[in-house]
Amino acid sequence: MISIPKTLKQAALPVLMLLMGPGVARADMCNAKFFHDGGIIEIAGSGIFSINAKMAFSQVKKSNAEVCQAKVRGFANYSLMGMFTGANELDHLMLINGSKSSLTKIAPGKSPDAATFDLRMLNIFGYGAPIQSAGQRFPAQSFRLDLGDPSQATTPLTVRTGEKTVGARQSIQTALGQQSCWPVRYARNTDATVANLRGITIPVPPIQSQITDWFCPQANLVMKQEVEHAGQRGVIEVKSVK
Repeated sequence: MISIPKTLKQAALPVLMLLMGPGVARADMCNAKFFHDGGIIEIAGSGIFSINAKMAFSQVKKSNAEVCQAKVRGFANYSLMGMFTGANELDHLMLINGSKSSLTKIAPGKSPDAATFDLRMLNIFGYGAPIQSAGQRFPAQSFRLDLGDPSQATTPLTVRTGEKTVGARQSIQTALGQQSCWPVRYARNTDATVANLRGITIPVPPIQSQITDWFCPQANLVMKQEVEHAGQRGVIEVKSVK
């Protein structure tokens, strides 16, 4: 997977993975509104995770409805618990084959920093199977992310999500206007760990959050994620889709 900071320089998409939580790419993502040359997704959020990010798609190639690829470039400014902050440029190749994806960091003149993951880590793109009704459930999952400077020994951050339950479809205001969207609710927990940042070992406390993803079928995206942690609320939203 793409990592979180490179002295907070490799953080962009892994931070997005942590913010968006585990989900699975839908098979029709290759035909989504944003997946074309010139396609853009902009995200902004505040709370325990704050982020401003822009992903631009180019050199898009589609073999069929389930197999496609694109260059993904852009930037992310982020803060995790007020401890890990920074800015990062994105330059990756995304390959999609059904529910699986690989992302390779493009580094001119160097061997690519390849990282493979499946899109269950990016809830922004959905849940694999279409949502059909309230009460539908998706299984619990877990994955690991690296925190801190990748040149130093680090302890991965374990992220666990509970079973996801779909609520009644509702009309909400989004960056694409009023849309009918499904709320998907679940718990997301992380274990305590430590991160090595600029030679300093920083303890990272466990985090227990309640998440609501608002998946909007018309956009084929989770357009809004609500996060509640220790009585505090945060919102991460897709602010623009082209």
